[in-house]
Amino acid sequence: MESLNSLSVDIARAIDHEASIDLWDRYRRGERNVFTRRLYTLKGQQTFDEIQNKYRSDPEFHSAVDLYCRDFEKLLRDVSRSDRDNMMTQTYLTSDTGKVYTMLAHASGRLR
Repeated sequence: MESLNSLSVDIARAIDHEASIDLWDRYRRGERNVFTRRLYTLKGQQTFDEIQNKYRSDPEFHSAVDLYCRDFEKLLRDVSRSDRDNMMTQTYLTSDTGKVYTMLAHASGRLR
Protein backbone atom coordinates (compact mmCIF):
# COMPACT_ATOMS: atom_id res chain seq x y z
CA MET A 1 0.00 0.00 0.00
CA GLU A 2 2.92 2.33 0.70
CA SER A 3 4.15 2.11 -2.90
CA LEU A 4 0.61 2.94 -4.03
CA ASN A 5 0.54 6.03 -1.83
CA SER A 6 3.88 7.22 -3.15
CA LEU A 7 2.61 6.85 -6.73
CA SER A 8 -0.57 8.84 -6.15
CA VAL A 9 0.91 12.30 -6.74
CA ASP A 10 2.71 11.14 -9.88
CA ILE A 11 -0.45 9.51 -11.17
CA ALA A 12 -2.60 12.60 -10.65
CA ARG A 13 -0.11 14.68 -12.63
CA ALA A 14 0.18 12.02 -15.33
CA ILE A 15 -3.38 12.40 -16.60
CA ASP A 16 -4.58 15.18 -18.85
CA HIS A 17 -7.48 16.73 -16.93
CA GLU A 18 -9.58 17.77 -19.94
CA ALA A 19 -9.08 14.41 -21.63
CA SER A 20 -10.15 12.71 -18.40
CA ILE A 21 -13.43 14.65 -18.34
CA ASP A 22 -14.12 13.83 -21.98
CA LEU A 23 -13.30 10.12 -21.65
CA TRP A 24 -15.41 9.64 -18.53
CA ASP A 25 -18.34 11.37 -20.23
CA ARG A 26 -18.03 9.07 -23.22
CA TYR A 27 -17.59 5.97 -21.05
CA ARG A 28 -20.60 6.78 -18.91
CA ARG A 29 -22.71 7.26 -22.05
CA GLY A 30 -21.89 3.67 -22.98
CA GLU A 31 -18.88 4.02 -25.26
CA ARG A 32 -16.26 1.36 -24.55
CA ASN A 33 -12.56 1.10 -25.32
CA VAL A 34 -12.09 4.84 -24.74
CA PHE A 35 -9.30 4.49 -22.20
CA THR A 36 -6.03 4.44 -24.11
CA ARG A 37 -2.50 5.55 -23.40
CA ARG A 38 -3.31 8.90 -25.04
CA LEU A 39 -5.00 9.88 -21.79
CA TYR A 40 -1.58 10.14 -20.19
CA THR A 41 1.27 12.58 -20.52
CA LEU A 42 4.56 11.16 -21.82
CA LYS A 43 5.75 10.64 -18.25
CA GLY A 44 2.32 9.27 -17.44
CA GLN A 45 2.65 6.59 -20.09
CA GLN A 46 5.84 5.43 -18.40
CA THR A 47 4.07 5.43 -15.01
CA PHE A 48 1.20 3.44 -16.55
CA ASP A 49 3.64 0.81 -17.85
CA GLU A 50 5.35 0.57 -14.46
CA ILE A 51 2.02 0.12 -12.68
CA GLN A 52 0.84 -2.46 -15.17
CA ASN A 53 4.07 -4.47 -14.80
CA LYS A 54 4.04 -4.23 -11.01
CA TYR A 55 0.35 -5.23 -10.92
CA ARG A 56 1.21 -8.37 -12.87
CA SER A 57 4.33 -9.28 -10.88
CA ASP A 58 3.75 -8.16 -7.27
CA PRO A 59 0.90 -9.94 -5.46
CA GLU A 60 0.83 -7.42 -2.60
CA PHE A 61 0.61 -4.48 -5.00
CA HIS A 62 -2.01 -6.38 -7.02
CA SER A 63 -4.15 -6.76 -3.89
CA ALA A 64 -3.71 -3.11 -2.92
CA VAL A 65 -4.79 -1.93 -6.39
CA ASP A 66 -7.81 -4.23 -6.37
CA LEU A 67 -8.85 -2.97 -2.94
CA TYR A 68 -8.42 0.69 -3.95
CA CYS A 69 -10.51 0.13 -7.09
CA ARG A 70 -13.28 -1.72 -5.24
CA ASP A 71 -13.46 0.98 -2.56
CA PHE A 72 -13.59 3.76 -5.14
CA GLU A 73 -16.26 1.95 -7.16
CA LYS A 74 -18.33 1.52 -4.00
CA LEU A 75 -17.97 5.25 -3.30
CA LEU A 76 -19.20 6.00 -6.84
CA ARG A 77 -22.20 3.69 -6.42
CA ASP A 78 -23.09 5.34 -3.12
CA VAL A 79 -22.76 8.85 -4.56
CA SER A 80 -24.70 8.04 -7.71
CA ARG A 81 -27.80 7.05 -5.74
CA SER A 82 -28.53 10.71 -4.95
CA ASP A 83 -26.65 12.34 -7.83
CA ARG A 84 -29.40 12.89 -10.40
CA ASP A 85 -27.38 15.18 -12.67
CA ASN A 86 -24.13 13.20 -12.25
CA MET A 87 -22.23 16.29 -11.12
CA MET A 88 -20.87 14.69 -7.93
CA THR A 89 -19.91 11.53 -9.77
CA GLN A 90 -18.09 13.59 -12.40
CA THR A 91 -16.33 15.57 -9.66
CA TYR A 92 -15.10 12.38 -7.99
CA LEU A 93 -13.97 10.83 -11.26
CA THR A 94 -11.94 13.88 -12.31
CA SER A 95 -10.48 14.62 -8.86
CA ASP A 96 -6.91 13.57 -8.04
CA THR A 97 -8.32 10.50 -6.30
CA GLY A 98 -10.41 9.73 -9.38
CA LYS A 99 -7.35 10.09 -11.60
CA VAL A 100 -5.52 7.59 -9.43
CA TYR A 101 -8.50 5.24 -9.77
CA THR A 102 -8.58 5.79 -13.55
CA MET A 103 -4.95 4.82 -14.04
CA LEU A 104 -5.06 1.90 -11.61
CA ALA A 105 -8.31 0.56 -13.08
CA HIS A 106 -6.95 0.97 -16.61
CA ALA A 107 -3.57 -0.63 -15.80
CA SER A 108 -5.26 -3.54 -14.03
CA GLY A 109 -7.64 -4.18 -16.92
CA ARG A 110 -10.83 -2.98 -15.19
CA LEU A 111 -11.25 -0.15 -17.71
CA ARG A 112 -10.74 -0.39 -21.42
